[in-house]
Amino acid sequence: MTATAWLLAALLSAPVWAAPVAAFASTSWNEEQTLLDLLRDRDPEVRRQAVRALKAWVPHRNNIRERVLDIFKNSSEDLAVRREAAKTLSVVSSNSDVSEALLEQGKRGGDDVGLRAVSYKSLYWAAVRRSDVRDELLDAARRESDQTVRLAAIWALFAVNDSSVKDVLRDIARRDDETVRVEALKSLYGLMGDSDVRDLAYSLARDSGTPAVVRRTAILLNSNHATSAQTDMLETIMKYDRDPAMRAAAIIALGNPRSEELQTHFHLIRTDQDGVLINDPLDAQ
Repeated sequence: MTATAWLLAALLSAPVWAAPVAAFASTSWNEEQTLLDLLRDRDPEVRRQAVRALKAWVPHRNNIRERVLDIFKNSSEDLAVRREAAKTLSVVSSNSDVSEALLEQGKRGGDDVGLRAVSYKSLYWAAVRRSDVRDELLDAARRESDQTVRLAAIWALFAVNDSSVKDVLRDIARRDDETVRVEALKSLYGLMGDSDVRDLAYSLARDSGTPAVVRRTAILLNSNHATSAQTDMLETIMKYDRDPAMRAAAIIALGNPRSEELQTHFHLIRTDQDGVLINDPLDAQ
């Protein structure tokens, strides 16, 4: 394996936010410059992997942030590389230049839908910190005409603890297209400490008339901040429900709340015991 290939493999297998520790340690050669050089490689897959590996550097190097931002905005660049650049920029999405570029790309109706969607999703850190970004995402969550892009805007709100976000997501989860309702319920997971959200999840899960895909997510949602009433309801579903899929969902909800299945379904952030990010849900998008 060449030194360059080894570097890419090592960086891509390391925890995203643990990587800077190794990257800035004393080394015999300049990993940072190697990755920057690879951004000019003729193979778009090599460029994509280099952009991905630079996620560890963008919070610490302004010049790297600007370089990745240029790649993201370059309409002549391969779309897969630009989508990866959006993910890399997610960790600095609170930066005004980055958030402006991601929002602009998310709004463009004529461009690649996949790029628009990942641009919105890459704002999930900024949505926690900046009300202006939240407002733009909420507007897209309510009014965007392309469903894929609309789902991405809803996805980007999953880490936000804000009453306006809660109200919009609850409204969407009550009445909308089934796929959109499911996404809204997923993004309400972190707000299950709120009684209004718990009541919604409870009522949707309990009602056998709820559309199956919506009801399954509502059942799984009751795994978080479960009260005795929720636990009793889940046990009843597990034992007696006529739909085997709902019974299976209740079993999952009554199991380990940190199970990989629940964390994947609700695209949750996972960290190790030291708070280092070991799973960024954006990586799977």
